[in-house]
Amino acid sequence: EHQRRERQRNIQLHIQLIEHASRCNAPTCASQNCAKMKHYLKHSQHCKVKASGGCKICKRIWTLLRIHAQSCKLRDCPMPSCNTIRERLRLLKKQQQQMDDRRRQEMNRHFQIMRAQAGAQ
Repeated sequence: EHQRRERQRNIQLHIQLIEHASRCNAPTCASQNCAKMKHYLKHSQHCKVKASGGCKICKRIWTLLRIHAQSCKLRDCPMPSCNTIRERLRLLKKQQQQMDDRRRQEMNRHFQIMRAQAGAQ
């Protein structure tokens, strides 16, 4: 339990840092980790390997961006790819809902057939 809370806290701190770094325009920011996170964000934009190819930096950045996008409500969010990720999550949710609806309809159809067969006997 303690490890889970610590991990959640760590993720939240990194989310705050990536949100700060994506908005920060200061050449020398007071945040010690801002420059490092800006470097990682720039890396993820230009990396040839990408997260899908196994780049650990890109995987970590995309995980943070996805977590941010899941809770973000800003229309024009300054976070890199936030709107794109949100749209992708929305489409995936819609596809899942459609699959669930089709599954429910098929189950209902099956039960109606079974009920009709049982009533005919």
